[in-house]
Amino acid sequence: MDFYTEQLARKRSWTPTCGEKMNTVPGADQVLGRALALRILELEVAEWLDDAWGKTTLPATAVECLRSNILDEERHDKVLGMAAQIYQLTTDRDEETAKQIHQQWINHPDHPLVKAFVLENSVFFVILPLLRMFGGVVLGIISGDISGDESVHAAVHRQIAHDLGLTYSSSLDRLRRDTVGWLVDGLRIPEAGRSGKPQRWLDASDSLLYQGASDLVETRRAIQPAFFEIANDALPSYR
Repeated sequence: MDFYTEQLARKRSWTPTCGEKMNTVPGADQVLGRALALRILELEVAEWLDDAWGKTTLPATAVECLRSNILDEERHDKVLGMAAQIYQLTTDRDEETAKQIHQQWINHPDHPLVKAFVLENSVFFVILPLLRMFGGVVLGIISGDISGDESVHAAVHRQIAHDLGLTYSSSLDRLRRDTVGWLVDGLRIPEAGRSGKPQRWLDASDSLLYQGASDLVETRRAIQPAFFEIANDALPSYR
């Protein structure tokens, strides 16, 4: 079984659903609203992947992974859209800023696959633990469902980029950090300790990108800690 087939086998099926609005952590409305606003980037990843496999020669199993991942991204967009509609946490101003960030990612000249793996490794895997930690039960469940898919996506897209000899530019790295910086700007939840401050999440994003997929942990359950909440010797290893 090759790497890509192994990754496909890790996936599980789930149906997009969002329960009734439940309490979130006090003081987290802004970061949660911005996290949901950035769902706009999910479908862009799907478009980039669709564009990428027509321009490159990839193993059949890698193409199968990309096709499966595109369907996942559509499902993620659907369930996050449900959550955004039910929770109504995003301000009009933040929606507009998210659209501007979205356009910056579209316009960036790096290869589509590179943009996809940078987003998934170091932006989405900051958004998802934020939803789990501060979003209460319903958003935590959604985070857990999506995390199972994204752990596969991050590994697959990083591997494909590596196989094709592609890497990210310093300008894409800055865009990634600016995106996360906007996401967590203003986060002040003293009861959450370090996790209630922006720097914790900026550091997490840096680690995800610079140290690679070996620092990811599957979040199959909404209550399972994110990679940076677990001791290094307890982390799984991916290729």
